Amino acid sequence: MVVKIITLINLKRMIKFLTCLIAFFYFPNSSFAEQKIIPTNYFASFRANETNVRSGPGANYPIKFTFKIKAIPVRVINEYDNWSEIEDYEGQTGWVSQSLITKKRTLMVRTSKSFINMHSKNNEKSRILYRLENNVIGDYIKCTEDWCAIKVNNKKGWVQKPDLHGVTEEEN
Repeated sequence: MVVKIITLINLKRMIKFLTCLIAFFYFPNSSFAEQKIIPTNYFASFRANETNVRSGPGANYPIKFTFKIKAIPVRVINEYDNWSEIEDYEGQTGWVSQSLITKKRTLMVRTSKSFINMHSKNNEKSRILYRLENNVIGDYIKCTEDWCAIKVNNKKGWVQKPDLHGVTEEEN
């Protein structure tokens, strides 16, 4: 009699286990659903002094290149889990951990000229505050149709929008 009760209890446990197993494989919970790459389109900047850019969204992917400057503006084009695919000022793409970027906007001088002028107002006749060389990075303040307000070395001024990376032509 005792053996029959133990066998009956084991049988009930086995049935319950198999039922759970079948339910797990045939009716997956949404939390187990496959994650997907989400297309995005916004500007961000690097939080760290050194940022590894990888070939895929994870630490197991090889490093394509490394940025050794903080605050470089990048366009975030896709997101997956806690990784962002970015496009840099040269059009190169790769994946970085979201912990290494911030939504704080910065702008970078990208011009074929030897320098550009940073003006006190958003017109060419205003006083020149700085002459900015290529690759100078400043904090984004705001933009108008043709100009962007930028802060470099704690000084605010205006730069013509076509000479900057980190902002689109359509932004106002």
